[in-house]
Amino acid sequence: MQNYLASSNRIIVVTLALLIVFGVAGYSIWDYLRLDNTDNKLIEKTSDDEVRIKSLAINLDYYDPETNMAGDLVFTQDSFPEETVPALFTDYGTEVAGNSANNWQSRLNPQPTFIAPLGTEVHALIDGEVVAIPQLYSGDYSIHMQGKGSDLIFETEHVINLKVQIGDKVKAGDVIAEVSDYDAINYHGLGLVEIGILKGGNPPQHLCPFAYLDESIKDDTLSKITDLKKSWEEYRGDTTIYDESAEVIPGCLTQSFIEG
Repeated sequence: MQNYLASSNRIIVVTLALLIVFGVAGYSIWDYLRLDNTDNKLIEKTSDDEVRIKSLAINLDYYDPETNMAGDLVFTQDSFPEETVPALFTDYGTEVAGNSANNWQSRLNPQPTFIAPLGTEVHALIDGEVVAIPQLYSGDYSIHMQGKGSDLIFETEHVINLKVQIGDKVKAGDVIAEVSDYDAINYHGLGLVEIGILKGGNPPQHLCPFAYLDESIKDDTLSKITDLKKSWEEYRGDTTIYDESAEVIPGCLTQSFIEG
């Protein structure tokens, strides 16, 4: 009888031990999965909170035939420089002629370009800080802005008459410069400005800016880009200026990065 009780006690002890072991292991697995799911949620939230463009560099609006303008952009029948897109706006990813900065090799346009009257104000794209203002080969400047916690650089390139300096805090929409007079002689007195997003080092990767629009302006901006292209082609009497079927989103012919 004593042997039976001793054997039963051993079985109970072993069973309890196994229950404890499996219980601890089960809790560890559950806790790991819980933490892993939490991390995934944090990653998703970080993505949702990524710095976004809340303002374009220029004022863009629907084309008004009475004023002959689309926001800051003035419609014109004047000619455009050879080997450029004959338009007031050039998409990200458009094949364009090279320049002295890349030994005149044709390339994909890494920065959407706006052609606007001289004196047109240029606005900050994001809420953030001015982190660099390099002078360009063309003698004008590029203003680099960075948002809190972001590794992306948001730039307005080819600008003059700067209103900010490195270290300044800016809000999207703040006036930071004017469009450049670079090549104005070939644009019949019009200036230009480009917008871009840079990621990484030397050379950086350029990203499609219109894929980074804040929800507060996204639909309106993309609609105005589409209207600008359509209205410009109608105004110039040439429906081949843009190939809308090649767009991945309005303003971008690709969402792949462009190096350089």
